[in-house]
Amino acid sequence: MATDSKSHGHKKTVPGRLYDTFFVSEYGKIESMRAARYSTQFSILLMNIDGMDSPLRDDEAAGFVKKISNSILDAIRPCDVAGMADDRQVAIILPETDYFGALIAIRKITKALSSTLTYENPPKKVVMSQATFPKDGKGYGALISTASKRMIDKKDSFWEKEEFRNKLFWEILGDMSSTTYKGFENSSFDLGGGQTLSESFIDQINELIVREITQAPHKRGIAFFASKKLSALPALNTLGHIGTLSTKVFLIGQSEDSLRDIKNATPLFLDDPRLRETFFTFYLTEDSGYSLICRENWGATFSCFHSADPYLVDGLINKFQLEYSLQEQL
Repeated sequence: MATDSKSHGHKKTVPGRLYDTFFVSEYGKIESMRAARYSTQFSILLMNIDGMDSPLRDDEAAGFVKKISNSILDAIRPCDVAGMADDRQVAIILPETDYFGALIAIRKITKALSSTLTYENPPKKVVMSQATFPKDGKGYGALISTASKRMIDKKDSFWEKEEFRNKLFWEILGDMSSTTYKGFENSSFDLGGGQTLSESFIDQINELIVREITQAPHKRGIAFFASKKLSALPALNTLGHIGTLSTKVFLIGQSEDSLRDIKNATPLFLDDPRLRETFFTFYLTEDSGYSLICRENWGATFSCFHSADPYLVDGLINKFQLEYSLQEQL
């Protein structure tokens, strides 16, 4: 573990057994050289606690820091290292961890911290970002810089600004499909009877996503397609006639015998009436994210919302998996 004095030299810690800034920086440099030598990946997580007025090093913050650091150490692996990035942020180094592994780690740590922060007064919110070697930087400093920029982007994201982290999955979808949004990354639109766009627009979007997945079969990603009738998805034909994909594809909807065995896709049969009137598509890669939510109205029309906010997509996938007690995977 990160507290094993026999495994490290310089190991000065702050309250709660978090390593100091110097040690974490040196360890990050060593991990960068090791990963470069063996052509492996590793990730860095950056954690910011909104609502903390004093630096995490202050004596008055010591009790709080000890609680959160214990939660962090309980959530990470023995090979991971957690310490101070600066006076107000925590850095966690994750050896042999890619982009999606880092997102899973963020979920686990966030979940572990939720019980710690539940009874804080005033309430405090943890926001975490990540960066992965070598794509996001060739050294520890560059990775911290990338994670810091993503921290700013995440705080400005639709997910954080709308406080969706505090809502249930279907509550979020209801909000997005019933509210009008106009923006570059997040926008509402109508389709169906009497509208400029027809219902087939949903199929066109899904086909474009499947085409992107199949054109880069070795690129990792995760995609969810929820539809009233899964066997009617035009994208199924494409998925069934190609080689192995690195992207995980899930089909969500009512049970259909014809969909028991589909190449490159996993059916998730859910007996939920809400899936008969609300359809969604989520697609996440290490480069981008896309979400489409459409709710059917009277007169064969649909109220829709779509977004290119990757933090929103990641959050929606996480909420969906938790609400239906699905395996937490990316």
